[in-house]
Amino acid sequence: MTELGIVDIREIIRTVKSVHDYDFSNYALTSLKQRLERVMNNYGMASADSLIKKITHEPAFFDVFLYEISVSSTEMFRDPSLWRWLREVYFPEALDKNIGKFKIWLPDCVSGGELYSLAILMSEMGLTDKVQITATYISDKVLEILKNGSYDTKKLEVSEENYKRANGARELSAYYRTDKTGIVRNTSLLANVELRKLNINFDNAPQNMKLILFRNHLIYYNPTQQEKVLQMLHRSLSVSGHLVLGIRERISGISASREFEIINETESVYRKRILN
Repeated sequence: MTELGIVDIREIIRTVKSVHDYDFSNYALTSLKQRLERVMNNYGMASADSLIKKITHEPAFFDVFLYEISVSSTEMFRDPSLWRWLREVYFPEALDKNIGKFKIWLPDCVSGGELYSLAILMSEMGLTDKVQITATYISDKVLEILKNGSYDTKKLEVSEENYKRANGARELSAYYRTDKTGIVRNTSLLANVELRKLNINFDNAPQNMKLILFRNHLIYYNPTQQEKVLQMLHRSLSVSGHLVLGIRERISGISASREFEIINETESVYRKRILN
């Protein structure tokens, strides 16, 4: 097992910034270290220099690198209580008051678990034509996964249980098929979804969003980057738009008091404040 030291990690970060203009310097160090080591072990690299050379001289590898260090979301309908709340409380109220398309953004998609869950929910609620979902990603490998519908069979059992607990209207099996490659989700669910590539700084992020689902991501940033990302999300939300962070994360510090107010503490759902 390859193990990186602090100097190694800083040199990798410096190289990525210098060559590709992606800045990982404000990512949580422990988590980033684990993901970098995973990339190196998966590709048989014995030293930080080997990774640095591939990042520097093999442009195609950099897309692979971005995919491999991304934190993959786990099962579909994770934390079923949130999906019940969205189904039974949030969307009926929000859509009743909305004029035009209800815009939803899912930043930093990786496995598509959150995206396909949302698309299924919209289909079952008859809201597909009333919403505009934008899903963004940093790696072309992610786009391939989203478009071909592939899914990890090891996540299927817990996904099916989550779907039941989320009060799904059918069986989850109605939305996937099994073939020789494994599980393939129904890609027609994404027919009206906008798939857009964004860098890790979320430059040119979509605007006027009514709802942003950004669950279990802030933990991978240090406080400086957390504040920057929260400010960006605040700008992307429409007036009184909502941000879902998930049950494992909370907003703290300046952003909590000045930019967001919590409306569902159990599910960590926030509403945008209007700054004076």
